[in-house]
Amino acid sequence: MPSAVLTGGSAAWFVSRTCRKAFRVTNPEPKQLSMLERIDLALASRMVSSTLEDEPIAAAQRVLDNVRRPDPNDAQFAASMLRLRGFIIDDDDAADVLAGRPGRLAPITQEHRLLRGLAECLRRIRVRAGEGREPDGRFLIELFASLTAELPRFRNNDLRRGPPWDAILYVEYPAPEQLRSVVETFDLQRCYRDVPLVFHSLHPVRQGFRLMWRFARIAPFPDFNALVAWLGMNAWLQVKGFPLLAPMPGDQQFLARLLSGPPPTKLVHLEARLLTAFGDAA
Repeated sequence: MPSAVLTGGSAAWFVSRTCRKAFRVTNPEPKQLSMLERIDLALASRMVSSTLEDEPIAAAQRVLDNVRRPDPNDAQFAASMLRLRGFIIDDDDAADVLAGRPGRLAPITQEHRLLRGLAECLRRIRVRAGEGREPDGRFLIELFASLTAELPRFRNNDLRRGPPWDAILYVEYPAPEQLRSVVETFDLQRCYRDVPLVFHSLHPVRQGFRLMWRFARIAPFPDFNALVAWLGMNAWLQVKGFPLLAPMPGDQQFLARLLSGPPPTKLVHLEARLLTAFGDAA
């Protein structure tokens, strides 16, 4: 049995969960499914929709592998990530950059360099998910380094030495001298510095939301903290077998409101967007 199935892909968990979900759906008493139940069913149905001769765990693993393959929509995802930080960029421009074609964005522009960095971030996220390894603080530092690799001002400047440039009003951030130890303890073993009882009680999708919120509130980098936190959420979703969740117009303001408040227990509109992503990834 492939090790990725056991460690990070959640294939066996979803296959076994399918039987319970199917029983609920066929129950003669109709029940309105929650958004999370619909997400579980969308993933589980893919894992059991193969031919009868397929071994279930192997079929589930193929579904997970497909979720983590490079996708034609990667350029749109990368462009949406930069728009999350306030850049004005078209999907077509991002597609030219990721395809290595000449386009409106010259190689010397910041946008061009960040798009190339995002392509490397996506590659790293997929490789790590395929290995069944959840993201941690060190990995998110690696993503920041990949994102900013072609921007000279960030060389040897990974952890901030003062307030973050993308700080949100009324949010208290850890002092720079605390960042190294805080990031080192940002991992699954410590529930991403969350309350263990709360974190373990949540659905994996909602655990991803908590991961994003807590890392963005640490804001360990000089800039692009919300962007890397969003990538961290996607790294978590990928290792759990879910498709990428791209930012959309209005998410910049949404994140500012979210991060200035308490940690979320649910974000229904993001859950609905993730369910839609299953159809987009078909």
